[in-house]
Amino acid sequence: MFAFYEAVKPEGCGGESGDMLLFQWGTYDWGTGRHFGLNITRQFIEESLQDDGAISQLSLTFRFDPSAELVAFGDGNRWCGGPREVLAVKEFALASAPCIALADRAAETVELDHSYV
Repeated sequence: MFAFYEAVKPEGCGGESGDMLLFQWGTYDWGTGRHFGLNITRQFIEESLQDDGAISQLSLTFRFDPSAELVAFGDGNRWCGGPREVLAVKEFALASAPCIALADRAAETVELDHSYV
């Protein structure tokens, strides 16, 4: 996702806030049971659309059983506000305690989804 963000620029998404990246983690129940999730989301805001209908997100989520170790990480996130910040956010993500703890574990599920908010 970081390489995709750096290499592929969206059409019709104006300014730096029109194309942002979010790294996040936490324990949630989104209707499929409680899981610990590690997620990276690319958010697009299309100039030709209005209000929330202009916002879409491409999300890559790795879900794990919510062990006590993973739940103890709590939840958190870091936004990347543009191309100048991508390296710092990538380094933050890869050095984060959840990412280090999960580096050698297979996710229970992996989901790639694109939707409008």
